[in-house]
Amino acid sequence: MKHNLTREEEAVSAAVATVLLFGGVLSIIGLMMVSLMPVIEELEGSIERHDMSAQMTLLAHETSELSERGMPGDSAQATLIPVDGTLVWDSLRGGMWYSATWQEDMSLRARGALDFDDTLEIRHPESFVSSVCITDLRQGPDKHYFYTLDEQIDKAIVSVAPGLAMPLGPVDVTLSESGTDLLTTDLRVDDMEVFDLSQYGTVTVSSSHELVVLAQKGTGGATYLEPTDREPSDKMGHAWSIPMESGRSQIHILSEHANQIQIATSTGTELYYAQPSNMARTAVSFDHELNLTADQVVQITTSAPSRMMYNSAVDNESGITSWPATTGAYLGHSFLPPNAEGTLRFTNPGATIVTVTWRGGGISVQPNSVEEMAWPPGQITGAPTIDADGDVFVTWAASGATTITDSVSGITMIPAEDTGSLSGASFSYMNTDNTTAEQFTLALAGYTSTWNASGVANETGVFLDNNNRHNLTLNEGTTNISVEKGHPLRLTRFGGSNGLYHLPHDGEQRCNAIGTQASGWITTDLPWERMGGRGEIDLQEAWREGRHPSSVSIEVLGSDGTSTHATIGTVWAFHLSRLAYQFQSSVVGMEVAFSGGAVVTNHPEFQPYVVVPPSDRGGPGPRFAATIPSLHPTADSASGAGILELDIELVHRISLASTPAYEVRRGWSAPYGSAIADSAGIGLEASEDWTVYPGRLDLLTDYVGWVPDPSYGTSEAVWHTNGQAIEFTLQLSSLDVTTREAMT
Repeated sequence: MKHNLTREEEAVSAAVATVLLFGGVLSIIGLMMVSLMPVIEELEGSIERHDMSAQMTLLAHETSELSERGMPGDSAQATLIPVDGTLVWDSLRGGMWYSATWQEDMSLRARGALDFDDTLEIRHPESFVSSVCITDLRQGPDKHYFYTLDEQIDKAIVSVAPGLAMPLGPVDVTLSESGTDLLTTDLRVDDMEVFDLSQYGTVTVSSSHELVVLAQKGTGGATYLEPTDREPSDKMGHAWSIPMESGRSQIHILSEHANQIQIATSTGTELYYAQPSNMARTAVSFDHELNLTADQVVQITTSAPSRMMYNSAVDNESGITSWPATTGAYLGHSFLPPNAEGTLRFTNPGATIVTVTWRGGGISVQPNSVEEMAWPPGQITGAPTIDADGDVFVTWAASGATTITDSVSGITMIPAEDTGSLSGASFSYMNTDNTTAEQFTLALAGYTSTWNASGVANETGVFLDNNNRHNLTLNEGTTNISVEKGHPLRLTRFGGSNGLYHLPHDGEQRCNAIGTQASGWITTDLPWERMGGRGEIDLQEAWREGRHPSSVSIEVLGSDGTSTHATIGTVWAFHLSRLAYQFQSSVVGMEVAFSGGAVVTNHPEFQPYVVVPPSDRGGPGPRFAATIPSLHPTADSASGAGILELDIELVHRISLASTPAYEVRRGWSAPYGSAIADSAGIGLEASEDWTVYPGRLDLLTDYVGWVPDPSYGTSEAVWHTNGQAIEFTLQLSSLDVTTREAMT
């Protein structure tokens, strides 16, 4: 049989050919699969992107309706069903900002406020920039407000600060000393609490909501009282909520126009009217005495923008308070002081003589000196307006004497010379009493500071961590206090056995001097701890403790042609939590995200696209209104690839601005900032002026709405109204979101 074996060449060739053909087919199929897989993955990614975009569009609609029209306690529900990706909350990459200017023909830009470092940049080329004041807005469900009371304070009188929409349930308030909780209580909107602090040292009041805190020594005194709805342009307002103890007290209201005043107490509501005197350079004043039989919160509203002084010590004639200029800063050229019997002190921190005048009188104040006089002047009906030809500070005291000395009991914060505000790096105070020393407390308004006191008191100190307060005793003469390195300070004067002042929260009005005019970007400190490069857990902890701001308002003070410390403009910058659906397409890193009312995606291939733009309201005419939905996931919120149910509850809504503005800008964090700016200006396609003169806002006359800033690659847009003043309204709604896995 062995010899009968033969080789069939044709069969062998056929078999080899078959194998090669099969291999070639497999290779072709493999190459086709390699080529088709990205297409298949891209189709799958497109399905995921469109499916989740539709779901988040519904979420954006529900959230917008709740933010703009809801009341505290109202809620909305949504269900998100992932296809193949995962749903996660991201607190580090979501953010946006608005800016507005309050002076004509002026602009304001900012950047770097949301970078987690300790600097920010502003750009205002039209005039001299004097200072910048930054306030932590404390946005989020676990970001409490902190109020630190010095050891000289005997009691804290506390109530909840009202807003557009108040919390439905009680507000948690905790009193602590050196990190140890002393007591905890619940406060509702119309409740008040009096904390006896006489047995404690420096204590802190913390709250889940903004409070009205009156710090009192002895039987009380007088203080300038900030309105609860103060406007950012001049700090005037229409509403006050005052926790008052039983007994006699007085309010003094100042306005520039006829005023209707409504006072609501536990016994009812009464209306009063204040009419102008028809005398030149006099304003409208209203004085009213209350005699309460029980502790209660008194609500006061006015029809005209007003300022108020509250005096809780009518019987003992105690009280002293620094008084702001008509611009809202404490250093200024024009003042409308209370028309209450007492003494005015004029302080001239400059190097030239300043003449201060009012109807029928005047006085000259020497450089680096003070002058004092009895107030109000006789033979004048109404409240005289004070005008100065230079920068001065004004202080009112309840004493009818001709000097403000330590015998005048009272507490007040001393404004800084370099910023014109209640914090800064340069202070000067003159004690004119040769028999009695005055007591002061230096407090840190930042993270670290090296300071020096010279003149009557010669001391130096370093503030860091828990070492953030120091007491000074100033004898007769002038003492200068300056920050050699670091962050701003606050200076509080304590005199006599009585006193009262309205206490700001610890993250409010941290001010830096600028003192320059530049056409480019100006860098200044952010007086909080630097958190760049830190993890989300560390950052969340810093937000809760106030070591870094969760969101900020930035006030820029500068020259308006008359005053050197007018409020030029304000920037509001918000860290907003992003709800992101992460999935994989032909490339990794794809997402559909919801933040600040906008739905955005980077699919396909990282090309930013706006599915739903942020909500706002424009027109008719030069009007603009926006409500920012600030979503914050609760601590027990779930995330992942399963079906998630979202319970969204409106906690509160606050007004940030409701006043005429001359320029309004909006910016967004990368990578979607440019895309949102471009999508907002889609109506420009119909503008003939923009087609002929692209980038020329000054020649754009046939369009009202958003215009992308003409700068290259900008993420900002400008609300264009052909040069008309804008009726500007900005609100912020705080929404708590609980995400949980759906029950199947």
